[in-house]
This record gives sequence, C-alpha cells and structure tokens, in this order.
Amino acid sequence: MGFGLLNKVILVYEEAFWEPNRDMFGLLNEAERQASLNPEDYASRRGRYYLFWNCLVTSGKPTLIALMAGEAAHYTEETSNDQLIKEVTDCLDQMFAPNRVPLPTETIVTRWSKDPFACGSYSYVGPETQTGDYDVMARPHGPLHFTGEATCGTHPATVHGAYLSGLRAAAEVVEKMIGPIRVPTPLVEKKVKLEHPTPHPPTISDVKRKFSSDAPLQSSGSTASNNSIHKTARAVRDEDYEASIIGEILSQLGERPIKPGRTGVNPFLLYTKDQWYTVKHDCDAKRRAATGDVNAKASKTEIRTALGLKWRTEDPAVRQPYLDQTQSAKDDAAASTAGFKDAVALWDREAERIRVEYIRDHPPEDGEGDMVMNGRTAIELGAGKRPRR
Repeated sequence: MGFGLLNKVILVYEEAFWEPNRDMFGLLNEAERQASLNPEDYASRRGRYYLFWNCLVTSGKPTLIALMAGEAAHYTEETSNDQLIKEVTDCLDQMFAPNRVPLPTETIVTRWSKDPFACGSYSYVGPETQTGDYDVMARPHGPLHFTGEATCGTHPATVHGAYLSGLRAAAEVVEKMIGPIRVPTPLVEKKVKLEHPTPHPPTISDVKRKFSSDAPLQSSGSTASNNSIHKTARAVRDEDYEASIIGEILSQLGERPIKPGRTGVNPFLLYTKDQWYTVKHDCDAKRRAATGDVNAKASKTEIRTALGLKWRTEDPAVRQPYLDQTQSAKDDAAASTAGFKDAVALWDREAERIRVEYIRDHPPEDGEGDMVMNGRTAIELGAGKRPRR
C-alpha cells in the first residue's frame, strides 16, 4: 500500500466561459516529444491539468478545479502560483479557441505533501499491496486505535471512508470499555395485541358518574380506600361548584375580552410584498448573465439584499405611502389596546361581584365560601383548577 499525492489548482472567474451544464471536462496533454509512442514521454505531462471540475452549482461562483496527478502533483509542489496560473490559462485558451480565456479573479493551489499534518493526499493500492492490508492498517494495538481512509478497505481514498473508519474505531473503543454490545434480533419486536384490556385506575369522571347515581357506596373493606373515594367525591363537588360559578359569570358577561395582537406591519415588509417579483426578475437576469446558465436563478439572500438596497435608495415619494400605512396600523393598534385595558378591568370587577353574590346565594355544602381566589375569577386562573383550601 502506498500514500499518494493529488494536488488541485482552483480557479474562480467573473463569468463562466465553459458549458455550465457539464460537471467536468478533460484535457489530453501532448508528449514531451511530439507524436511519440513511448509512454515514458507522456509521464511528466500526462497528469497536468488533465481534468477540470465545474463547481459552478456547488460553490455558487464560476469556479473550475484543475487536477494535478502523478508527476504533475509533485511539479505543483515546486512551482509558483503565477507559473501554474499561466500554464493552465494557456491550456484553457487552446481548449476554447478562438475565444480568449480571462485570468481568474481568485486562485487557490494545494500542496499537500508540504502540509506537515497531511504529508500527502490519500492511500493507493501499490504493486506490492496484499489482500487484507487495509484490515491490518485498521487493527488496534493495545489502547491505540487507528482511523482514516487508509483503514477502510471498502471505501479507501474517500472522505466517507474516513468517516466510516471513525465510526468503526468508536465502536471498538466502546466495546473494549463496556464489553460486547448485543444487538437484539429482530431489532424491533413485533407488537403483541392483548386479548383482554389492562384495567386502569378509576378517573374523576368515573367517580363522578358513580356518585351521580342513588346507589350507596360499596365498601372495599379498606379504610384507606374509602377515604380515597370520599376525597375524590369532594373534588368532584368542588369542580361542579366552580363550574356553576363560571357558568353564571359567562351567562351575564360573556367571554373575557381578548388582548389585541400586534399589528406586525412594517413599511419594508409592505414594500417587499409589492416589489419581490420585480426584484427577483432582475436578480435572476444578473445570475444568468454571470453564470452563462439560462436556467440559473438568484438565491433568496441575493433577492433580499437587492430589496434592502432598493428600499434604502428609493425615492421618498415612493416610500411615504408605506410609512403612512404602517403608522395608521400602529394608531389603530394603540387605540384597541387602550380599549382592551378598560374593558378587561371592568369585566374582572363584574366577574368578582357575580362570584361573591353566587357564593352568598348558593353556599357550598361544606360551608366554605372563600371561593374568590385572591380576588381573581377562576376563568383567569384556569377554569379546570379547583380552589385552594
């Protein structure tokens, strides 16, 4: 097994001069001696800019990545960026003649063998590689475990191979710490349908229905059980009594006023609603011109940015109707909020009065009439809540 080298020359342009729908295109380099039939004469140039990746879609910019393999990869390590850019531009000029290829606006050149943390690109199967070498590379030594694409025999020289090797090593570490992990078979057990439903404890509704009948309570022979039933019955009476009070309040006052919501009106949002498709059309046209792709479309971020710029530079006469509409909505909301505060204060006072009168005219069975609950109605605190005692 060997450790190889592959370098890349990344080129970013103002506009795409190649076919934007092609994912890649290649280049056949000439031999050092023209028309030579000796393979050795092709070795130094064969891997030089031999393949171009079109990264227009993935990067969002007109970008080409030229690959440098074999001797060309080592050539990249020792050659200046300026020289590499000149060479690759000359190659592209020949490929796209008679059109002239512009110089890139931005370039990146990798030199992986000079990277002290990489020392190369990825593994490869050398002439003396044996079956199982990848498994040997992945074998742990004591507490030391190894990961990386060179330890993944099924996906070597790939990013996903490195990722899978990390999962494998993590599983090895966990197994060494806590022992083998048994995976159940089947992984998800089938649901078994019970022939007889499981009995459930009685709910308040069950007890309420029981107490609504004239039948006497059946003794279970347990004092604790009887006390529990009596407590539940008392809770039911309290809930019924509270429901009666709430019903009286609602019958006289209706529902408690609801607080008005926020307007959510913003002049820029109103402007955006009117101008979105116009600005989108302009942005799409610019994107198609920049990429050469007749189907290219601008991103939402580009459209929003253009809208913001247009709003900031818009004529005041155009902006004013949106500002007026926003102010009008705010004034209406302020008036509604002020009216709500007065209405809800009146409703609360009347609800408290009705509650006190109801308790006075219809006292509870246990004689406890303190049902006002800190001067607030049960509707405010939650109609399903029982009063504290």
